[in-house]
Amino acid sequence: MKLSPEKIEALAVDLIDALADIEGVLFRGDDTALKLAIGAIITDELMVEERLDAEVHRMLQAYKYEITMERLNYDELYRKLRNKLIAERKIVL
Repeated sequence: MKLSPEKIEALAVDLIDALADIEGVLFRGDDTALKLAIGAIITDELMVEERLDAEVHRMLQAYKYEITMERLNYDELYRKLRNKLIAERKIVL
């Protein structure tokens, strides 16, 4: 993941503080529960790209022989497949 757990926690706290400063925003839970929930959401969003990359690598294993024999370029296949999945799933990275 690109951010440490400490950085994610700091972002969650900053977000809670920013929302608390907005008039009319009321929290239904305590700060700890909110911090944990926001941290989980941030972590999940950051993991989207990692899960996508792992899936693309698994899919390219089917072409391992052709790639090894240099009939296919791994980097080019990876990029094309990744972009295709991003477009199909409407993933925002």
